Amino acid sequence: MSDKPTATPDGYCTNKEPVPGTIRTINASATGPKFFRLHGRRYAACPCGRTSIGVTDRNNLHRHKQPQE
Repeated sequence: MSDKPTATPDGYCTNKEPVPGTIRTINASATGPKFFRLHGRRYAACPCGRTSIGVTDRNNLHRHKQPQE
C-alpha cells in the first residue's frame, strides 16, 4: 500500500494535515502596496506530492487536487 492519501472521485485529495516541517511563510511586504495582501501567507506540502498549498488558520491544507502521474 502506498503512502499517498486517498482521493475523492473528482480527484481532490482527502488529506488535511501538512507534512511536518514544510510550513513556510511568504513575506511580500517589500513588493509594494498592491501585493500587500500576500504578506504573511503560509504554504506547506502534502503527502500526496503537491507542494505550495495554502494553509488555513487552523493549520489545515486548502482543498487541492492530487498531482497527475
